[in-house]
Amino acid sequence: MKEYPFEERTIGHILEDKARAIGEKIFCLHGDLRVTYQEMNERANRVANSLINLGVKKGDKVCMIMTNSLEFLYVRFALAKIGAIMVPINIALKGNLLRYIIDNSDTSVVVVDGDLIDRVVFIQKEIKKVKTIIVVPDYWGKGGGLSSEFVTKKFIELYDGSPEDPPSEVHFYDPISILYTSGTTGPSKGAILSHAHYYSVAYQESQYMRYTEDSIVYSCLPLFHANATTASQGAILAEGMFAMGKRFSLSGFWDEIRTYGATHTNVIGSIFPLLWRQPRREDDGRNPLKMMDAAPVIPEFEEFEKRFGLKLITMYGMTETGIVMASPFEEKIRLGSCGKPLKVYDVTIFDDHDIECGPRVTGEIVVRGREPYGQMDGYYNMAEATVRAYRNLWFHTGDFAYKDEDGYFYFVDRKKDALRKGGENISSFEVEQVINSHPKVFESAVLAVPSELSEDDVKAVVVLKDGEKITPEELISFCNDRMAYFAVPRYLEFKESLPKTPTSRVEKYKLREEGVTKDTWDREKAGYKLKR
Repeated sequence: MKEYPFEERTIGHILEDKARAIGEKIFCLHGDLRVTYQEMNERANRVANSLINLGVKKGDKVCMIMTNSLEFLYVRFALAKIGAIMVPINIALKGNLLRYIIDNSDTSVVVVDGDLIDRVVFIQKEIKKVKTIIVVPDYWGKGGGLSSEFVTKKFIELYDGSPEDPPSEVHFYDPISILYTSGTTGPSKGAILSHAHYYSVAYQESQYMRYTEDSIVYSCLPLFHANATTASQGAILAEGMFAMGKRFSLSGFWDEIRTYGATHTNVIGSIFPLLWRQPRREDDGRNPLKMMDAAPVIPEFEEFEKRFGLKLITMYGMTETGIVMASPFEEKIRLGSCGKPLKVYDVTIFDDHDIECGPRVTGEIVVRGREPYGQMDGYYNMAEATVRAYRNLWFHTGDFAYKDEDGYFYFVDRKKDALRKGGENISSFEVEQVINSHPKVFESAVLAVPSELSEDDVKAVVVLKDGEKITPEELISFCNDRMAYFAVPRYLEFKESLPKTPTSRVEKYKLREEGVTKDTWDREKAGYKLKR
């Protein structure tokens, strides 16, 4: 596999280089669609040149509210060629949280799927920095309601741009994206990630997953997260193919694997046990997959490998750092371990005073890159949060773990007050902000309770204002209209007060110890169906 020198580690240049070398080879498979390296590069050029004609320049922020699609890839590569910065947004976000990210990122252009345009219309009076809105075709009929103050374009118009490479002054150290990661004690933070970061993470993945030119790397995870983007970029570096699913479907997962002939894939923690719990089929082992990347793995991981005829790799990483450790290919996974540090990172365990912990002593995972720009540059417009995260020259992950005498790391718990459900990070702060905005609510505390699917379920403990009454269904409906569906609490419990310290901090550990009680209302048992 070709390893690019630092000055060539820009995402647009690498696509151009591959288009020249293997232009006729299929790069992306998406449903019945097939796009070659040359076609991907040409369409990215057309979109890039059209965006330049619309006034987009290096350093401009472009929000992408899009599902997995070829258009998403065209925009990503186009912005990389211009040196503009993509801000991919979780398509489940709406209301205040969507407005916050668009505003905080200083976005001037929004590219949005037509069937999601109503979310932009809902907040359009509050996103004053946005000048241009581009609506992906096929959905234009639902694009009504946008203010005439915006310049609006159909995405299909961007194909009128020149197919030639646009003029570029892009460097490996320039930002390519701002990815928002859920806040824990405050609003979500935007991690500034460079071209060199995207290259490094994809290159490392292609190494520990053993991608080759014959690999077909499948992902059904959303492109607005780092996971699927890394998989697609790793496929490019290996000169393989990227098979892009629309979304995860438990009933259709293995059918898509077989249809695409996929050899490699990665799945999030909640998907892995779901695949295992599916009824056994005679043809479970007759699939083309060679390797699957999963974190964490279930205790039955060896039986999983035998059942589906593949090798598992487990790993650990986060938006700000990329993947920093993985289980060695040559060795059997150690149950509970997330592997060993990759060669381009120093990883260790610190106590609360940043003193390194010895073997089997639990502390916080801290990370330091060995290559420039391997980690995030910082949090956008949040200098203080950046300094806190990088104190004493190490990035502090907020995750508890320990390492053994052989250098394997074992994840224990989250130090941060964040939750994770269905592969999505959830900010308890942001959920609390929505609940507290209800006119009948005095205050609330949101916390994680164990889920049957190895991650978290969301519980909200709510204190109402004096004399007020509200049903659980009313409050859940209020939340459903104002936040991503995956963040809507499953459990609700009403209390007269919250346990607090003398300085008025909520003692969430006491609420966690209580867990689900006889007084807790369960949305799923009540049969309440969320709107997505």
